[in-house]
Amino acid sequence: MKKISLAAIVFFFTGCFVSAQKINHITLDSCYLLAIEHNPTAQQSKLYQSVWELQESALNTHKLPQASLGGQVSWQSDVTSLPISLPNVQIPSLDKDSYKLYLDVYQLIWNGGAVQKQKELEKAGLLINLQTVEAENYRMKETVNQVYFSILLLQENEKLLKLSMSEIQSRLGKIRAGVANGTLLPSNAEVLEAEIIKTEQSITEVNHNKAAAIFRLSEITGIILDEQTEFEQPQFKDLPELNTRLRPEYQLLELQQHKLTAQQKITSLKVMPRISAFASLGYGKPGLNMLSNQFDTYAMVGARASWTLWNWNEHKKENSIIGIQKEIIETQKENFERNQRILLNNQHEEIVKNETLVAADFRIVKLRESVVKSSGAQLEQGTITSSEFLTEQNALTQVRINQTLHSIQLQYARLNYLSTMGLLK
Repeated sequence: MKKISLAAIVFFFTGCFVSAQKINHITLDSCYLLAIEHNPTAQQSKLYQSVWELQESALNTHKLPQASLGGQVSWQSDVTSLPISLPNVQIPSLDKDSYKLYLDVYQLIWNGGAVQKQKELEKAGLLINLQTVEAENYRMKETVNQVYFSILLLQENEKLLKLSMSEIQSRLGKIRAGVANGTLLPSNAEVLEAEIIKTEQSITEVNHNKAAAIFRLSEITGIILDEQTEFEQPQFKDLPELNTRLRPEYQLLELQQHKLTAQQKITSLKVMPRISAFASLGYGKPGLNMLSNQFDTYAMVGARASWTLWNWNEHKKENSIIGIQKEIIETQKENFERNQRILLNNQHEEIVKNETLVAADFRIVKLRESVVKSSGAQLEQGTITSSEFLTEQNALTQVRINQTLHSIQLQYARLNYLSTMGLLK
Protein backbone atom coordinates (compact mmCIF):
# COMPACT_ATOMS: atom_id res chain seq x y z
CA MET A 1 0.00 0.00 0.00
CA LYS A 2 1.40 3.41 -0.91
CA LYS A 3 2.20 5.80 1.94
CA ILE A 4 0.56 9.21 2.14
CA SER A 5 1.93 11.97 4.33
CA LEU A 6 -0.08 13.19 7.30
CA ALA A 7 -0.14 16.70 5.87
CA ALA A 8 -1.62 15.43 2.62
CA ILE A 9 -4.31 13.51 4.51
CA VAL A 10 -5.22 16.58 6.54
CA PHE A 11 -5.40 18.69 3.40
CA PHE A 12 -7.53 16.07 1.71
CA PHE A 13 -10.17 15.99 4.43
CA THR A 14 -10.21 19.74 4.89
CA GLY A 15 -10.34 20.13 1.12
CA CYS A 16 -13.63 18.22 1.09
CA PHE A 17 -15.17 21.08 3.10
CA VAL A 18 -13.52 23.99 1.29
CA SER A 19 -13.84 22.68 -2.26
CA ALA A 20 -16.35 25.43 -3.02
CA GLN A 21 -14.05 28.14 -1.59
CA LYS A 22 -10.96 29.78 -3.00
CA ILE A 23 -7.66 28.08 -2.16
CA ASN A 24 -4.78 30.47 -1.37
CA HIS A 25 -2.01 27.88 -1.22
CA ILE A 26 -1.71 24.45 -2.77
CA THR A 27 0.90 21.73 -3.26
CA LEU A 28 1.42 19.11 -5.92
CA ASP A 29 0.62 16.25 -3.50
CA SER A 30 -2.64 17.95 -2.56
CA CYS A 31 -3.57 18.23 -6.22
CA TYR A 32 -3.02 14.48 -6.60
CA LEU A 33 -5.46 13.66 -3.81
CA LEU A 34 -8.09 16.14 -4.93
CA ALA A 35 -7.85 15.12 -8.59
CA ILE A 36 -8.35 11.44 -7.77
CA GLU A 37 -11.23 12.19 -5.41
CA HIS A 38 -12.87 14.44 -8.01
CA ASN A 39 -12.37 11.96 -10.85
CA PRO A 40 -15.58 9.92 -11.45
CA THR A 41 -13.39 6.88 -12.16
CA ALA A 42 -12.42 6.80 -8.47
CA GLN A 43 -15.96 5.70 -7.59
CA GLN A 44 -15.51 2.54 -9.63
CA SER A 45 -13.31 0.95 -6.95
CA LYS A 46 -16.20 0.89 -4.47
CA LEU A 47 -18.56 -0.42 -7.15
CA TYR A 48 -16.17 -3.21 -8.15
CA GLN A 49 -15.78 -4.15 -4.49
CA SER A 50 -19.57 -4.31 -4.08
CA VAL A 51 -19.86 -6.54 -7.14
CA TRP A 52 -17.22 -8.89 -5.74
CA GLU A 53 -18.98 -9.13 -2.39
CA LEU A 54 -22.23 -10.07 -4.13
CA GLN A 55 -20.42 -12.61 -6.32
CA GLU A 56 -18.77 -14.19 -3.28
CA SER A 57 -22.08 -14.36 -1.46
CA ALA A 58 -23.71 -16.01 -4.49
CA LEU A 59 -20.90 -18.57 -4.76
CA ASN A 60 -21.22 -19.45 -1.06
CA THR A 61 -24.81 -20.50 -1.66
CA HIS A 62 -23.54 -23.37 -3.84
CA LYS A 63 -22.41 -25.09 -0.63
CA LEU A 64 -25.91 -24.89 0.83
CA PRO A 65 -28.79 -27.32 0.13
CA GLN A 66 -30.67 -26.52 -3.05
CA ALA A 67 -34.42 -27.15 -3.25
CA SER A 68 -36.77 -27.16 -6.21
CA LEU A 69 -40.52 -27.68 -6.45
CA GLY A 70 -42.00 -29.29 -9.55
CA GLY A 71 -45.14 -30.82 -10.95
CA GLN A 72 -46.09 -32.96 -13.90
CA VAL A 73 -49.27 -34.10 -15.62
CA SER A 74 -49.01 -36.63 -18.45
CA TRP A 75 -50.94 -39.10 -20.59
CA GLN A 76 -49.33 -42.04 -22.37
CA SER A 77 -50.55 -44.27 -25.16
CA ASP A 78 -49.73 -47.52 -23.37
CA VAL A 79 -49.06 -48.82 -19.88
CA THR A 80 -47.25 -51.78 -18.38
CA SER A 81 -49.29 -55.01 -18.20
CA LEU A 82 -48.54 -58.65 -17.34
CA PRO A 83 -48.54 -61.00 -20.30
CA ILE A 84 -50.04 -63.84 -18.19
CA SER A 85 -53.07 -64.35 -15.98
CA LEU A 86 -53.12 -66.15 -12.64
CA PRO A 87 -56.05 -68.15 -11.22
CA ASN A 88 -58.03 -66.30 -8.57
CA VAL A 89 -55.77 -63.24 -8.98
CA GLN A 90 -57.22 -60.05 -10.40
CA ILE A 91 -54.59 -57.72 -11.76
CA PRO A 92 -55.96 -54.22 -12.30
CA SER A 93 -55.16 -52.38 -15.47
CA LEU A 94 -53.14 -49.21 -15.04
CA ASP A 95 -54.43 -45.77 -15.94
CA LYS A 96 -52.80 -43.98 -18.82
CA ASP A 97 -52.85 -40.62 -17.08
CA SER A 98 -50.42 -39.74 -14.31
CA TYR A 99 -49.95 -36.83 -11.90
CA LYS A 100 -46.98 -35.79 -9.83
CA LEU A 101 -46.11 -33.00 -7.40
CA TYR A 102 -42.65 -33.22 -5.83
CA LEU A 103 -39.99 -31.42 -3.82
CA ASP A 104 -36.34 -32.21 -4.64
CA VAL A 105 -33.50 -31.32 -2.26
CA TYR A 106 -29.90 -31.41 -3.49
CA GLN A 107 -26.77 -31.13 -1.37
CA LEU A 108 -23.30 -30.90 -2.87
CA ILE A 109 -20.80 -33.08 -1.02
CA TRP A 110 -17.65 -32.77 -3.13
CA ASN A 111 -16.81 -31.35 -6.55
CA GLY A 112 -13.05 -30.95 -6.38
CA GLY A 113 -13.17 -27.51 -4.73
CA ALA A 114 -14.88 -25.87 -7.69
CA VAL A 115 -16.59 -23.24 -5.54
CA GLN A 116 -13.35 -22.14 -3.91
CA LYS A 117 -11.53 -22.01 -7.24
CA GLN A 118 -14.36 -20.00 -8.78
CA LYS A 119 -14.07 -17.56 -5.89
CA GLU A 120 -10.34 -17.27 -6.58
CA LEU A 121 -11.11 -16.53 -10.22
CA GLU A 122 -13.62 -13.83 -9.31
CA LYS A 123 -11.16 -12.36 -6.82
CA ALA A 124 -8.54 -12.20 -9.56
CA GLY A 125 -11.05 -10.33 -11.72
CA LEU A 126 -11.70 -7.90 -8.87
CA LEU A 127 -7.98 -7.20 -8.46
CA ILE A 128 -7.67 -6.54 -12.21
CA ASN A 129 -10.56 -4.07 -12.08
CA LEU A 130 -9.10 -2.29 -9.06
CA GLN A 131 -5.67 -2.14 -10.69
CA THR A 132 -7.25 -0.72 -13.85
CA VAL A 133 -8.69 2.09 -11.74
CA GLU A 134 -5.28 2.55 -10.09
CA ALA A 135 -3.65 2.87 -13.53
CA GLU A 136 -6.24 5.46 -14.54
CA ASN A 137 -5.61 7.41 -11.33
CA TYR A 138 -1.88 7.28 -12.01
CA ARG A 139 -2.37 8.74 -15.47
CA MET A 140 -4.47 11.46 -13.86
CA LYS A 141 -1.51 12.31 -11.60
CA GLU A 142 0.72 12.61 -14.66
CA THR A 143 -1.79 15.04 -16.18
CA VAL A 144 -1.68 17.05 -12.95
CA ASN A 145 2.13 17.13 -13.21
CA GLN A 146 1.98 18.62 -16.68
CA VAL A 147 -0.57 21.32 -15.82
CA TYR A 148 0.95 22.17 -12.45
CA PHE A 149 4.45 22.72 -13.84
CA SER A 150 3.14 24.76 -16.77
CA ILE A 151 1.56 27.08 -14.20
CA LEU A 152 4.85 27.33 -12.28
CA LEU A 153 6.72 28.17 -15.46
CA LEU A 154 4.20 30.81 -16.56
CA GLN A 155 4.22 32.41 -13.12
CA GLU A 156 7.99 32.71 -13.13
CA ASN A 157 7.99 34.12 -16.67
CA GLU A 158 5.47 36.73 -15.57
CA LYS A 159 7.69 37.75 -12.62
CA LEU A 160 10.74 38.08 -14.85
CA LEU A 161 8.87 40.13 -17.46
CA LYS A 162 7.59 42.46 -14.76
CA LEU A 163 11.10 42.77 -13.35
CA SER A 164 12.43 43.64 -16.80
CA MET A 165 9.69 46.21 -17.34
CA SER A 166 10.44 47.74 -13.94
CA GLU A 167 14.10 48.10 -14.83
CA ILE A 168 13.26 49.68 -18.19
CA GLN A 169 10.83 52.09 -16.51
CA SER A 170 13.54 53.07 -14.07
CA ARG A 171 15.89 53.83 -16.94
CA LEU A 172 13.10 55.67 -18.76
CA GLY A 173 12.72 58.09 -15.87
CA LYS A 174 16.38 58.99 -16.02
CA ILE A 175 16.33 59.27 -19.80
CA ARG A 176 13.35 61.65 -19.68
CA ALA A 177 15.28 63.82 -17.27
CA GLY A 178 18.17 63.86 -19.73
CA VAL A 179 15.82 64.75 -22.59
CA ALA A 180 14.38 67.59 -20.54
CA ASN A 181 17.89 68.89 -19.86
CA GLY A 182 18.75 68.63 -23.54
CA THR A 183 21.55 66.15 -23.02
CA LEU A 184 19.72 63.23 -24.67
CA LEU A 185 17.63 62.89 -27.82
CA PRO A 186 13.85 62.30 -27.41
CA SER A 187 14.15 59.14 -29.53
CA ASN A 188 15.99 57.43 -26.66
CA ALA A 189 12.90 57.77 -24.47
CA GLU A 190 10.57 56.71 -27.27
CA VAL A 191 12.51 53.47 -27.82
CA LEU A 192 12.18 52.59 -24.15
CA GLU A 193 8.47 53.47 -24.13
CA ALA A 194 7.88 51.14 -27.10
CA GLU A 195 9.76 48.34 -25.33
CA ILE A 196 7.58 48.79 -22.23
CA ILE A 197 4.44 48.40 -24.37
CA LYS A 198 5.92 45.29 -25.98
CA THR A 199 6.71 43.84 -22.55
CA GLU A 200 3.16 44.59 -21.39
CA GLN A 201 1.89 42.58 -24.37
CA SER A 202 4.09 39.65 -23.39
CA ILE A 203 2.80 39.84 -19.82
CA THR A 204 -0.80 39.86 -21.09
CA GLU A 205 -0.15 36.78 -23.22
CA VAL A 206 1.45 34.98 -20.29
CA ASN A 207 -1.47 35.92 -18.03
CA HIS A 208 -4.03 34.47 -20.44
CA ASN A 209 -2.07 31.22 -20.80
CA LYS A 210 -1.69 30.99 -17.03
CA ALA A 211 -5.41 31.61 -16.49
CA ALA A 212 -6.25 28.80 -18.92
CA ALA A 213 -3.87 26.40 -17.14
CA ILE A 214 -5.24 27.34 -13.71
CA PHE A 215 -8.81 26.80 -14.92
CA ARG A 216 -7.86 23.37 -16.23
CA LEU A 217 -6.29 22.43 -12.90
CA SER A 218 -9.42 23.71 -11.11
CA GLU A 219 -11.58 21.45 -13.25
CA ILE A 220 -9.31 18.47 -12.58
CA THR A 221 -9.17 18.99 -8.80
CA GLY A 222 -12.69 20.31 -8.25
CA ILE A 223 -11.53 23.34 -6.25
CA ILE A 224 -11.43 27.05 -6.99
CA LEU A 225 -8.00 28.34 -7.98
CA ASP A 226 -7.08 31.74 -9.40
CA GLU A 227 -4.08 33.93 -10.16
CA GLN A 228 -3.67 34.79 -6.46
CA THR A 229 -3.25 31.12 -5.52
CA GLU A 230 0.27 30.25 -4.47
CA PHE A 231 1.57 27.11 -6.13
CA GLU A 232 4.34 25.59 -4.09
CA GLN A 233 7.23 24.39 -6.22
CA PRO A 234 8.22 20.82 -5.30
CA GLN A 235 11.85 19.79 -5.02
CA PHE A 236 13.18 16.40 -6.08
CA LYS A 237 16.79 15.54 -5.34
CA ASP A 238 17.61 11.89 -4.74
CA LEU A 239 16.65 9.54 -7.57
CA PRO A 240 16.08 5.81 -6.94
CA GLU A 241 17.78 2.95 -8.70
CA LEU A 242 16.32 1.80 -12.01
CA ASN A 243 13.28 -0.45 -11.66
CA THR A 244 11.02 -1.23 -14.62
CA ARG A 245 8.33 -3.15 -12.72
CA LEU A 246 6.73 -0.53 -10.50
CA ARG A 247 4.24 1.02 -12.92
CA PRO A 248 0.57 0.10 -12.32
CA GLU A 249 0.35 -1.05 -15.95
CA TYR A 250 3.03 -3.68 -15.34
CA GLN A 251 1.26 -4.87 -12.20
CA LEU A 252 -1.95 -5.08 -14.23
CA LEU A 253 -0.25 -7.48 -16.67
CA GLU A 254 0.87 -9.66 -13.77
CA LEU A 255 -2.66 -9.77 -12.37
CA GLN A 256 -3.97 -10.83 -15.79
CA GLN A 257 -1.55 -13.76 -15.69
CA HIS A 258 -2.76 -14.69 -12.21
CA LYS A 259 -6.34 -14.72 -13.47
CA LEU A 260 -5.38 -17.07 -16.31
CA THR A 261 -3.77 -19.38 -13.76
CA ALA A 262 -7.04 -19.41 -11.82
CA GLN A 263 -8.88 -20.25 -15.05
CA GLN A 264 -6.55 -23.22 -15.61
CA LYS A 265 -7.42 -24.60 -12.18
CA ILE A 266 -11.12 -24.47 -13.01
CA THR A 267 -10.56 -26.12 -16.39
CA SER A 268 -8.81 -29.02 -14.68
CA LEU A 269 -11.97 -29.70 -12.65
CA LYS A 270 -13.80 -30.92 -15.74
CA VAL A 271 -12.33 -34.40 -15.25
CA MET A 272 -12.82 -34.53 -11.48
CA PRO A 273 -15.63 -36.62 -9.90
CA ARG A 274 -18.66 -34.97 -8.30
CA ILE A 275 -20.57 -36.39 -5.36
CA SER A 276 -23.88 -35.15 -4.03
CA ALA A 277 -26.78 -36.26 -1.85
CA PHE A 278 -30.43 -35.88 -2.76
CA ALA A 279 -33.89 -36.31 -1.28
CA SER A 280 -37.25 -36.25 -3.03
CA LEU A 281 -40.70 -35.91 -1.46
CA GLY A 282 -43.76 -36.22 -3.66
CA TYR A 283 -47.44 -36.86 -4.08
CA GLY A 284 -48.97 -38.27 -7.22
CA LYS A 285 -50.54 -41.09 -9.21
CA PRO A 286 -48.94 -43.49 -9.35
CA GLY A 287 -46.56 -43.24 -6.42
CA LEU A 288 -43.59 -45.55 -6.17
CA ASN A 289 -45.96 -48.51 -6.54
CA MET A 290 -46.34 -48.62 -10.29
CA LEU A 291 -49.21 -51.12 -10.08
CA SER A 292 -51.44 -48.75 -8.14
CA ASN A 293 -53.94 -46.35 -9.66
CA GLN A 294 -54.31 -44.43 -6.40
CA PHE A 295 -52.78 -41.10 -5.41
CA ASP A 296 -50.07 -41.64 -2.84
CA THR A 297 -47.15 -39.91 -1.12
CA TYR A 298 -43.61 -41.08 -1.61
CA ALA A 299 -40.06 -40.31 -0.50
CA MET A 300 -36.63 -41.16 -1.79
CA VAL A 301 -33.11 -40.37 -0.51
CA GLY A 302 -29.75 -41.29 -1.90
CA ALA A 303 -26.41 -40.15 -3.26
CA ARG A 304 -25.15 -39.47 -6.76
CA ALA A 305 -21.67 -39.62 -8.22
CA SER A 306 -20.52 -38.63 -11.68
CA TRP A 307 -17.11 -38.72 -13.28
CA THR A 308 -16.25 -37.70 -16.80
CA LEU A 309 -13.80 -40.37 -17.88
CA TRP A 310 -13.13 -39.01 -21.33
CA ASN A 311 -13.92 -35.65 -22.92
CA TRP A 312 -11.66 -35.90 -25.97
CA ASN A 313 -8.93 -33.92 -24.17
CA GLU A 314 -11.10 -30.82 -24.14
CA HIS A 315 -9.65 -29.66 -20.81
CA LYS A 316 -6.09 -30.14 -22.07
CA LYS A 317 -6.80 -28.04 -25.15
CA GLU A 318 -8.34 -25.30 -23.02
CA ASN A 319 -5.30 -25.37 -20.72
CA SER A 320 -3.04 -25.08 -23.75
CA ILE A 321 -4.99 -22.06 -24.98
CA ILE A 322 -4.68 -20.39 -21.57
CA GLY A 323 -0.96 -21.24 -21.51
CA ILE A 324 -0.48 -19.47 -24.84
CA GLN A 325 -2.40 -16.45 -23.53
CA LYS A 326 -0.03 -16.32 -20.54
CA GLU A 327 2.95 -16.41 -22.91
CA ILE A 328 1.46 -13.50 -24.88
CA ILE A 329 1.20 -11.46 -21.68
CA GLU A 330 4.79 -12.42 -20.84
CA THR A 331 5.93 -10.92 -24.16
CA GLN A 332 3.91 -7.78 -23.35
CA LYS A 333 5.72 -7.54 -20.02
CA GLU A 334 9.10 -7.88 -21.72
CA ASN A 335 8.18 -5.20 -24.26
CA PHE A 336 6.91 -2.95 -21.47
CA GLU A 337 10.18 -3.27 -19.55
CA ARG A 338 12.22 -2.54 -22.66
CA ASN A 339 10.22 0.62 -23.33
CA GLN A 340 10.61 1.59 -19.68
CA ARG A 341 14.39 1.30 -19.91
CA ILE A 342 14.41 3.50 -23.01
CA LEU A 343 12.16 6.14 -21.44
CA LEU A 344 14.02 6.20 -18.14
CA ASN A 345 17.37 6.49 -19.91
CA ASN A 346 16.08 9.41 -22.00
CA GLN A 347 14.72 11.12 -18.90
CA HIS A 348 17.96 10.57 -17.01
CA GLU A 349 19.82 12.28 -19.86
CA GLU A 350 17.28 15.12 -19.67
CA ILE A 351 18.05 15.50 -15.96
CA VAL A 352 21.82 15.61 -16.58
CA LYS A 353 21.35 18.13 -19.40
CA ASN A 354 19.26 20.48 -17.24
CA GLU A 355 21.68 20.17 -14.32
CA THR A 356 24.46 21.33 -16.64
CA LEU A 357 22.35 24.17 -18.04
CA VAL A 358 21.31 25.39 -14.58
CA ALA A 359 24.92 25.48 -13.42
CA ALA A 360 25.89 27.54 -16.49
CA ASP A 361 22.84 29.84 -16.15
CA PHE A 362 24.04 31.23 -12.81
CA ARG A 363 27.34 32.34 -14.34
CA ILE A 364 25.66 33.78 -17.46
CA VAL A 365 23.14 35.81 -15.43
CA LYS A 366 25.87 37.37 -13.28
CA LEU A 367 27.83 38.36 -16.37
CA ARG A 368 24.76 39.77 -18.12
CA GLU A 369 23.75 41.77 -15.03
CA SER A 370 27.21 43.35 -15.00
CA VAL A 371 26.91 44.20 -18.70
CA VAL A 372 23.45 45.78 -18.27
CA LYS A 373 24.64 47.81 -15.29
CA SER A 374 27.47 49.20 -17.37
CA SER A 375 25.17 49.82 -20.36
CA GLY A 376 22.70 51.67 -18.16
CA ALA A 377 25.40 54.02 -16.99
CA GLN A 378 26.53 54.59 -20.56
CA LEU A 379 22.92 55.28 -21.64
CA GLU A 380 22.52 57.91 -18.94
CA GLN A 381 25.78 59.50 -20.07
CA GLY A 382 24.59 59.51 -23.69
CA THR A 383 27.45 57.38 -25.00
CA ILE A 384 25.10 54.66 -26.29
CA THR A 385 21.56 54.71 -27.64
CA SER A 386 18.43 53.24 -26.04
CA SER A 387 18.39 50.54 -28.70
CA GLU A 388 21.86 49.44 -27.72
CA PHE A 389 20.87 49.40 -24.06
CA LEU A 390 17.70 47.39 -24.83
CA THR A 391 19.77 44.82 -26.67
CA GLU A 392 21.68 44.13 -23.47
CA GLN A 393 18.57 44.41 -21.27
CA ASN A 394 16.64 41.94 -23.42
CA ALA A 395 19.60 39.59 -23.39
CA LEU A 396 19.56 39.70 -19.58
CA THR A 397 15.81 39.08 -19.51
CA GLN A 398 16.22 36.11 -21.82
CA VAL A 399 18.98 34.50 -19.77
CA ARG A 400 16.91 35.02 -16.62
CA ILE A 401 13.97 33.33 -18.31
CA ASN A 402 16.29 30.54 -19.44
CA GLN A 403 17.59 30.16 -15.89
CA THR A 404 14.06 29.85 -14.52
CA LEU A 405 13.01 27.59 -17.38
CA HIS A 406 15.96 25.25 -16.89
CA SER A 407 15.48 25.20 -13.11
CA ILE A 408 11.81 24.25 -13.40
CA GLN A 409 12.55 21.83 -16.24
CA LEU A 410 15.14 20.15 -14.03
CA GLN A 411 12.57 19.51 -11.30
CA TYR A 412 10.01 18.45 -13.90
CA ALA A 413 12.53 16.04 -15.46
CA ARG A 414 13.21 14.51 -12.05
CA LEU A 415 9.48 14.22 -11.40
CA ASN A 416 8.98 12.60 -14.82
CA TYR A 417 11.69 10.08 -13.96
CA LEU A 418 9.87 9.17 -10.73
CA SER A 419 6.52 9.16 -12.53
CA THR A 420 7.71 6.93 -15.37
CA MET A 421 9.19 4.49 -12.89
CA GLY A 422 5.87 4.38 -10.99
CA LEU A 423 6.88 6.15 -7.79
CA LEU A 424 4.34 8.97 -7.60
CA LYS A 425 2.86 9.15 -4.11
